[in-house]
Amino acid sequence: MCTLSLITRDGGYLLAMNRDEKNERSAGEPPETHLLRGISVIYPSDGAAGTWVSVNSYGNAFALLNSNAVLPNSLDCTKTRSRGQIIPTLGPSSSLAEVQKTVRELDLEKTLPFRLVGVFPSGKTIGEWRWDSAQFGFQAHGWDLRHWFSSSLSDTEAENRRGAVCRDAQHESDAGSIGWLRRLHASHAGGPGPFSLCVHRQEAATLSYSEVACTAEEIHVTHLRGCPCTSVELNTIKIQRMYCANAHASTASNLAV
Repeated sequence: MCTLSLITRDGGYLLAMNRDEKNERSAGEPPETHLLRGISVIYPSDGAAGTWVSVNSYGNAFALLNSNAVLPNSLDCTKTRSRGQIIPTLGPSSSLAEVQKTVRELDLEKTLPFRLVGVFPSGKTIGEWRWDSAQFGFQAHGWDLRHWFSSSLSDTEAENRRGAVCRDAQHESDAGSIGWLRRLHASHAGGPGPFSLCVHRQEAATLSYSEVACTAEEIHVTHLRGCPCTSVELNTIKIQRMYCANAHASTASNLAV
């Protein structure tokens, strides 16, 4: 259960993600910088060494959403592998080509369905991988503003309702700014409830808000623990952005899974 927003720019992007979970789950730990294969990767923790969103020093970001539109294929849901381990495995990747090579080697047996979004600013590419518990698919997107939505109640309903709110918000005078993005992710448009961007359900809610601001020179990661409509304490990490010689590799063979 999550909402992910991406605002693309010539030199970088803004990314924001609400993490929606059952109230019995913790809000997780604030982001830290991890050195993985010699590359700095920043991400919050789910408490079990996993995460739902990350960015590395190349500016490459990853975000994972549960996929509730497909049923697990003969999967015993009491004996599953955590989806939270996927992003730390991919986090240090310097390019889309490197990610494509790594995902082919992932062992996803007993892993519940998910959607994985990758953002590669040097190549101005957005990748989306989908796992339905049996097959892995890939789709490349243009370098444009985009939103993704998930809900354990209905991914389709979440996309319809939250998508309408996001489209309406595009007409606001400060659309695309950080202030606008934070306001959008704290929105209760249509009334606070299971399908508002800031989720409020009896058994579940938005537990945190994570934000990545990537420019040509720097990367800022901002994180808020708690409901974005009520919490105000933001934690921020800043690192210098690096560049990789093969970051622009995006041939047809690189885009295939």
